[in-house]
Amino acid sequence: MALLQTPSFTSEDVQHKAARITPRSIVFGLAISCLASAWVTYSRTAANTSAVNITHLPVAIFAIFLCVFTVNTLWKMRFGRPGLAPRELAVIFAMGLIGALIPARGLTGIWLGLMAAPYYLATPENGWIDNVQPYLSPYLFPPNDHLQTTFLYEGLPSGVPIPWEVWIGPIFWWITFILAGFVACFCIVVILRKQWVESERLDYPLLAPVLEMVGRDSSAQSGWPTLFRGYLFWIGFGLAFGIIGWNIITYFYTTVPRISMSPNAGLFYFARLFPPLLTHINTYTIGFGYFVNLEILFSIWFFHFLLMGEIALIRKTGFQFGRMHQKGGGWGDPLVQWQCMGALFVFVGWGLWTARRHLKAVFRKAWTNDPDVEDADELLSYRTAVIGLILGLIYIIAWLLKAGVALGLLAITIPAAIVIYIALARFVCESGTLYLGIPTTPLNVGFQLIGTVTIDPRTIAVGSTAHALRWMLFMPALSQNAKVFDQVPGNKRTLFWVLLLGLLGALVVNISMVLYLGYTHGAYNFTEYPFTRYAPRLYDAIVTKIKSPEPASWERMVLFAFGGLVFAILTALRYRLPWWPIHPVGFIITTTSILHEITSLIIVWLFKAIVIRVGGVSLYQKYRPLFFGIIAGRATGVLVSFVVDLIWFPGGGHGVHGWA
Repeated sequence: MALLQTPSFTSEDVQHKAARITPRSIVFGLAISCLASAWVTYSRTAANTSAVNITHLPVAIFAIFLCVFTVNTLWKMRFGRPGLAPRELAVIFAMGLIGALIPARGLTGIWLGLMAAPYYLATPENGWIDNVQPYLSPYLFPPNDHLQTTFLYEGLPSGVPIPWEVWIGPIFWWITFILAGFVACFCIVVILRKQWVESERLDYPLLAPVLEMVGRDSSAQSGWPTLFRGYLFWIGFGLAFGIIGWNIITYFYTTVPRISMSPNAGLFYFARLFPPLLTHINTYTIGFGYFVNLEILFSIWFFHFLLMGEIALIRKTGFQFGRMHQKGGGWGDPLVQWQCMGALFVFVGWGLWTARRHLKAVFRKAWTNDPDVEDADELLSYRTAVIGLILGLIYIIAWLLKAGVALGLLAITIPAAIVIYIALARFVCESGTLYLGIPTTPLNVGFQLIGTVTIDPRTIAVGSTAHALRWMLFMPALSQNAKVFDQVPGNKRTLFWVLLLGLLGALVVNISMVLYLGYTHGAYNFTEYPFTRYAPRLYDAIVTKIKSPEPASWERMVLFAFGGLVFAILTALRYRLPWWPIHPVGFIITTTSILHEITSLIIVWLFKAIVIRVGGVSLYQKYRPLFFGIIAGRATGVLVSFVVDLIWFPGGGHGVHGWA
């Protein structure tokens, strides 16, 4: 009689079992993604509270994930049960990060406002009727022949149903554009992941607290991670939460003085002609800044002051582009922006050159299935990633051509978008800066390079609206998720579909809420930027470009080349001289939105420099819980303030988080 045999499990079987993406993690992740999207949407429309979506690690998802982690840890400690495993927490966070991104400026936060504005806000005086409306494709913009968009801005009369039917077609086609951008970004991240994570070992400073939470051993019942322990954590938590908590008291007692985090009204002028130093002190920036490389922190403020001096010199000499000297982002001076843009292109070019062996291996695997190239640990096979990138870009180009954008302009803007957003993702992963933008847009690169005088009005109108939706904005979030997914062992190929599910869930929640709140309360009452300011400004700019076309700007190209040359020299110095203290990345990013946080970065740089100088790495490690406490306190305070506004001040909330 044969004995019953106990089935044996190989290590591969165990790994496959451990790598399984559990249904509960997908359900939790979808719920968190939808919740983050709802919080951001409601905060910036009906509630009039904090801007919880303007960073590359939005406080909305961090606060929600912190709650999930806290409940999970308490569950394990109280009941002695495993709770959510690290791989499940990784999936939940990644889906939530995508969900929090959806209502951001640049995605649906701008797109829905652009769809609603061109017919309702058009007047004979602003020129939209003659210079904008004739060029808008009806399948991309809802009509207003029966006051459909008028009611969105002003609210529906009693008894009139929401006209969902006029939005279905346009929303569908715009969503396909968003999804194509998501696919293209995901494939680029897969292609570059091994180079950034394994070869160059980027720091991913924004993920330091998240990885501490996600990376806990699920079988351990010993309690909190190191960053949560000790008095330093609670000092940091109390400091950040205490500021917001005190200001919450002022909601109810207006005679109590409020704590301002913007000394001198947020501006400090060194001298005449100098742009102001923005004095916002943001504890969220300070908390994450401690995890940023000291060399990068120094370089950011060094180049910030250097370029302030350059702008003062430019103003003193009176040099400008004449009629083409238009304001832009940051300090509003294109002389500085375009040299930083040139540096950005050299930065990406240098990065791709250093990755040339890896990229060759990727394409060998994609086209010849080279057995010597390993891609089993990637989120997609290299063949799928390369084909997906090609197909995604083909659809994006076809979509824009069908909408009415000329191929000549796309030949510039599509490559420019890829380069700019690869750089943005690299900046976020390497420098860990929260409030980080781009020097200028891909569309502006195209307009300045070939001149609007050579572009037909249809391309100007359609190109301006279509490119306003930044289809590459997924790059920073997906690049961070690729690092988080290191916590998911084994086969990761299903994670693409998991993130896609989170994306779709967040889109449905955001679009439904915006349209419902608009038709019931009136979008004119929204505080969100696109409905009240961005859309009118963009359509006015279209009219100006059509009526007053400009030639190609060779001056900008000269500055572009000069910026690239400066960056190349800085890069060579950094690689050739081990003692060189300046990281060239600071030269590119200091004129972007990060200038709002410069005072906070100077504070955290000074503290960290003293700590490293006095106690080295051991003292730096000791103070990590202090700064994680600051991050947790800030996120908790923002969440508590939102709940207080939701209960006691509906529709008249208070901002406790934004640029300061």
